This record gives sequence, C-alpha cells and structure tokens, in this order.
Amino acid sequence: MGANLKAIWLLPVLAIPLALAGFVTAQAASSSGLHVRPCNEKESAIESSPEVVRLFAGERPVFSWCEAVDVSWLPNAEILRFHTGIHTDYSLACTIVKATSESPARLIAAAGDGLVAKPSPNLPDSLSAMNDLLRSAHPTLNDSQLGSASIFYLFLTGRENRQSLFRGPESEHTLDETDYQVRFQKRRKRCLVLLSSQSGKWKFTFSSYKYGLNLDSVVENSSD
Repeated sequence: MGANLKAIWLLPVLAIPLALAGFVTAQAASSSGLHVRPCNEKESAIESSPEVVRLFAGERPVFSWCEAVDVSWLPNAEILRFHTGIHTDYSLACTIVKATSESPARLIAAAGDGLVAKPSPNLPDSLSAMNDLLRSAHPTLNDSQLGSASIFYLFLTGRENRQSLFRGPESEHTLDETDYQVRFQKRRKRCLVLLSSQSGKWKFTFSSYKYGLNLDSVVENSSD
C-alpha cells in the first residue's frame, strides 16, 4: 500500500449507490466516548519510527500535526491521525493504528482537505486495519454499538463531519455523533448500518463471527 499511497490520494472515487429496504426508524447515534486529543510528544514521534517509515515505502509526506483518539472499547490500541500543512489549496492525511502494543502498525489512507481526491473507505487495507481493531475490542462489541463503530471508521478514513474546509489542531474533545442518523437491519449473521449526515450517506455491512465482528464493506453515497 505504501508505494501506491500517493497515487490513491489523487485518484477519483467511484461511489456505488445501493437501495436498502426494511430498515428500522432512523435515530441519532448516541455518544460512545470517542475522545480526540492532540498527540503527545511520544505519539508524534511515531511517524519517524522505522516501522512506520517502511509503510510509506519512501514516499512519506512531511506532517505538521497529529491527533489521537481514545476509544473505550479499545483500551490497548494506539490510533493516530497525521496531517500535512496546507499546500496552497490542499492538505493530506493518513491514520496509523496498532490494535495492541504487540500488533504491527497499519496504515490507512485518510481523506485530506481542499482540492484533493478522497480515497475510497472501502479499500481492502483500510477494512483490514479496522478489523484488526474490532478483533481486539474489549469487551466485544454488540449490535447496539455498530453505529458508533461506523462513525469511528469514518474518523479513521477522514470522512467524519467537519466544521470547516481545512482542519487544524484542536483541544481535547469528544467526537460528535449527534449529527448522524443511524438505521440498521439484521440479516442472520450480518448487520447493515446506514449512516446519514451532512457529509453524505454510507452503508456499512458487518458480519458476526466466533471472535467478534468483521466490517465487510463500506458503500459511499448509499441511498435507501
């Protein structure tokens, strides 16, 4: 993924509308305690670690600032989103995650700001990194938390609701979930989650397995 990350940021995203039927009444997502804060000195230095540098295969952008997210059901995870400065009319972002201190670092191409194409949230490497996190969840997530898990994934990929065109460093805050409308439908071992917000509409497909939940796919601009 590292060698292709720059190209991914510049590729157009193809959205596949998909009609959904039979969803329960829409409701706002409840707060799940996703706390976003500025990275500390140790976390900020991770971008220069040999393990992370290798993920970029020699094409690592020059990052200007970093934010971390603390998730109640991921007590041992490290989740950091790095941002470049604004280059005239765009900036780039990526997310580095480690499910546990023993896990390898994973790279997620996140949406930047301004005039830059946004990578698809359905990229296999991004889904795989999310599933590493889901498998390490403690306690294991239940169906009632899938709305919050979906919003969390939007944060990982840089597609969450935002207040301005260009993001900048912020003080510690809780990821706002109240602007999202959530609908879901259970289909045997699968659960479909439809999110609707000012940033668009999204369909998430989760599967239940022996060891917990798996995010199978994400469809952007999905309609019901």
